[in-house]
Amino acid sequence: MYARVATFEGGDLDEIRRLNDERAAEGSSGMPDGVKRVLVLQGDRRLFITFFESRESLEAAEAGFESMGAEIPEDVRGRRLGVETYEVAFDEAT
Repeated sequence: MYARVATFEGGDLDEIRRLNDERAAEGSSGMPDGVKRVLVLQGDRRLFITFFESRESLEAAEAGFESMGAEIPEDVRGRRLGVETYEVAFDEAT
């Protein structure tokens, strides 16, 4: 499993939640193909973590993420500071 971690600062968390709820009501996650799970962590910065079965599926989704950035204004999504990729070494739910 692989994780793509995009880091943002600023933006409008309430509007992001509203857009997410709107997409869910339409039956769409709005995520690129291949995304298995999404986790968003909010602190001083926002971490947008997406999980994929393989590095190939993560790389194939990159164009979809770039188009999302063009569709969602920066004042809503925030300014992207960086994107990193990790292999998930351990994941346990209790």
